[in-house]
Amino acid sequence: MRESTGDGIVLKTSRDPGLDGLNKFIPEYNLKDMVTGPEHFLNIFKFRATTPLDRQLYEGASEGLADREVMEKSGLRFPGVSPGELTLFLGDNYGKRVKPSPAFSGFQTPGAEFFAIPTVLGGLIILRQQYLLQFLNHIVEEILDLGSETRITTAPKKNENEALNAAISNLNVQPKPLKSSLPEVRTQALDSKATLEDYLHLLRTEPVVLNQAVNAAYWCRTELVPDDRGRILPAFTDRYLSEAFFDSVTTAVKAIAVWDYILRLLQLLDDATDKVKRGLIMQELSNTCHLEYRRAQDSFKRKIAPPPCIGGKRFKRMTDKASGQFKIVMKGQPAECTVSDPQLHYILRLCHPDTSAAAAVQWIQKLDGHHTQHPDDRKRLTAAEIDALGDLAIIVSFMHMTSTSLSMAPVSRKSGLQFTARVMELDVELNHLKPKADFGDYVIPVDNLLEPQESSRALAALDGFIVQETGAKLGSLYEDVVQDSLDSLEIMYAEARATSDKKDKQTTYVPLPTESSAPSSTRLADRRAKEKTRPSGSVYTITPPPETPQILITEPAQHFKVKETTAALSSTLFSNSEARGSVSWSDFESAMADLGFSITPKGGSIFTFNPPAEMDSRPITLHRPHVSEIEGYKLLILSRRLQRVYEWTSASFVVA
Repeated sequence: MRESTGDGIVLKTSRDPGLDGLNKFIPEYNLKDMVTGPEHFLNIFKFRATTPLDRQLYEGASEGLADREVMEKSGLRFPGVSPGELTLFLGDNYGKRVKPSPAFSGFQTPGAEFFAIPTVLGGLIILRQQYLLQFLNHIVEEILDLGSETRITTAPKKNENEALNAAISNLNVQPKPLKSSLPEVRTQALDSKATLEDYLHLLRTEPVVLNQAVNAAYWCRTELVPDDRGRILPAFTDRYLSEAFFDSVTTAVKAIAVWDYILRLLQLLDDATDKVKRGLIMQELSNTCHLEYRRAQDSFKRKIAPPPCIGGKRFKRMTDKASGQFKIVMKGQPAECTVSDPQLHYILRLCHPDTSAAAAVQWIQKLDGHHTQHPDDRKRLTAAEIDALGDLAIIVSFMHMTSTSLSMAPVSRKSGLQFTARVMELDVELNHLKPKADFGDYVIPVDNLLEPQESSRALAALDGFIVQETGAKLGSLYEDVVQDSLDSLEIMYAEARATSDKKDKQTTYVPLPTESSAPSSTRLADRRAKEKTRPSGSVYTITPPPETPQILITEPAQHFKVKETTAALSSTLFSNSEARGSVSWSDFESAMADLGFSITPKGGSIFTFNPPAEMDSRPITLHRPHVSEIEGYKLLILSRRLQRVYEWTSASFVVA
């Protein structure tokens, strides 16, 4: 029961006032009653699983109180309710909130009046049923994990190895340079792209990583943010799992495409001596960086906006009239909490639509400084919020570095822009497909992706669904966006050059006329024809190979003589066992320092480890974990990335 809550905190008795009054909603789910015997839990579980919801309003498990009686006894009132508003508890309208019109004269169905309850009470009943089903679902997941020999679970936490207490005083922390060269900017872009490719590889080969990504997407949905009347959409609905799975994979592929295009533009600058061509490339680079900055900013906002996250009271959900999609809007201004909550003030500044990437640099620095002075405040952020902050810091740091090397053009919203317009068009197309996507056979129940082969089947089903609806694989769609944008850039250059020659070497930006989109049927046929001729083995591929290749290096590329603590850490890090244990971040930093690495802080818990010159390899950028220990799926990600970048195994390190 304690394992199922995540933090080990549960109601001690039915009258326990802790946990923000949870006992008023689910008093029967408490430690004292649950440990009296299995009958208490089994009776509740059987009743909830086999009794229709409308009967649960007036019947209770083991002749106990019904849902309506429990909430009437609580003395609570559901907030933000309009006068006369009712909640329906019958048929397809179960849980729907309505406000009867003045002409309402009664119920047509005899007895229906018993299933239309004032929302001040009905809203509480819905919350009780949701809470109880959530906790029951979590405890069943724990039971399945304990009794299964096939489910792939995350590594259990072990006590810190006393042998790994090395100091990090010799770690060389380098400040970010004031001015960067173009090769350094390209190296940073290459590292970001490689990091995302490694992550996609782990998504398609490691079920625990894919499962974690789906769960993270599921719990940061826009639907969980209250609207202007304090209402949220149903939180525990299985259909959202399919959408979370869809979003997790498509977002990973899209991110690779963005950084691939940024890298290709930087490479084009090497050969671009013509001012007209450089101007076009710089404009496209600026627009693409801005696109990635807004994506990372929106992702960070989604992580902090749902209650009870740190910004849970500062945002509301609205419907975008243009797209029909939900969007998250900030309530009030960040300055309102400058004195009362400086940490929240900095975070809200980073989420504000008026905050540019250049302005975000100072707010990330201030937030990092605040966390240094008040380390306990950092614990207010969840691991998901820290990771999203890190993603935002990566693009902000990159844009800041680029601005010190190149004269970046301001963002342009003129027609004819290439990559940004194509990505937005593809986003719209995929968003229309998302409600039709149903992968419940693979992702339901929660954590079903951990079962053998389920993640592979789910990814294959997603790829098949995309091909059926769009005519091409998911990776192919984004590959075409990158290549078509580069081709159009060359055409734009030819057009702009011709115009420049006619207008006395004019070098201003000249957009192409906006092309009309091809009909969907024509686009579908073209994609299918092109898909047949594509080579295999793209980095954008989302489905794992028939047999997932394992990184097995019989003879390490290099041998390093290291301290005993570093060798012990490498043994834990590169263990082939699923239960790898854990390592502390400070011990990992010490081990990297032992190998001659230096570290460059990027802000927002992002650090780049720079190898020594004699290693002749590229740097690697890593997220510092939310807590001091690296364990579970994060330890797996770290070990796989080090293996792919440096070809390290535990045999690479010997005690000096």
